[in-house]
Amino acid sequence: MASPGSNPYAKANLDWALYGFMVPHCLIRLYTEKFIDAVEGVRKMQEQKGTVPVAAAEAFLEWYMEYYYDFVHHHHDIEESNFFPWINAALKEKGLGAIPAKVGTQHEGLVKALNGFKERLGELVEASKAGASGRGKRSEILATLSRDVREFSKELVEHLDEEEANVVPLIRQGLTEGEMMKKEEEIVQALGLGGAKKALPWIMEGLTHFDPTPTKEYARKFYNNVPGPLRLAMWASWNSSHATQNKGVVEALGSSETPVKGGACC
Repeated sequence: MASPGSNPYAKANLDWALYGFMVPHCLIRLYTEKFIDAVEGVRKMQEQKGTVPVAAAEAFLEWYMEYYYDFVHHHHDIEESNFFPWINAALKEKGLGAIPAKVGTQHEGLVKALNGFKERLGELVEASKAGASGRGKRSEILATLSRDVREFSKELVEHLDEEEANVVPLIRQGLTEGEMMKKEEEIVQALGLGGAKKALPWIMEGLTHFDPTPTKEYARKFYNNVPGPLRLAMWASWNSSHATQNKGVVEALGSSETPVKGGACC
């Protein structure tokens, strides 16, 4: 895995207000590093073997679209259309101002970058299908991805840090813990069964990774708030599906290996 920065939550004022951001932000932070590793792993394939197997290129694009792109894009959409307007309404009612406009406008540039990576990974699939004649194109695409994904990572992490620094204090002033818990439950329920299957094990991985408490207090808090039937589904198949279809794929690419298809069906 690429050398991670220090844990942003290690010395933070951890409370219910920051926890609401930790839930999505932890997995985004963790898997942006894994995205970088995957680019470098595939680039190493090309440099050492002169080729990128079509199956590897297709698996990379499929993982990106099904997991990383989908979650990060959805997260920003929810903030703009639901979460931030809800916070601003509560702040306005109490005469406490509003979330700085620049926090929301940063999403546009991040989404543009996400769409660019989708295009580059699609081009990589086509260049891989070209065999030897696509060698130069593959090297060019991967060099561009290496540069751009690292720059994106820097901008994204700065954006997440800025959201937490600017919005969390406003949440503490304008909302209650109970109100935040209800909103979080509403957002999770809106994922639907398919979205929950992908997101819940992933959120648990991210929270467990970054939770600085000795007992993983915040990861346990999230898990205990998941409805019983969904916890059962996580245990029965969702965790193994996450391990093979998401985590396993991106980590295989990061190790310059072609992912093996398969995994839990439900």
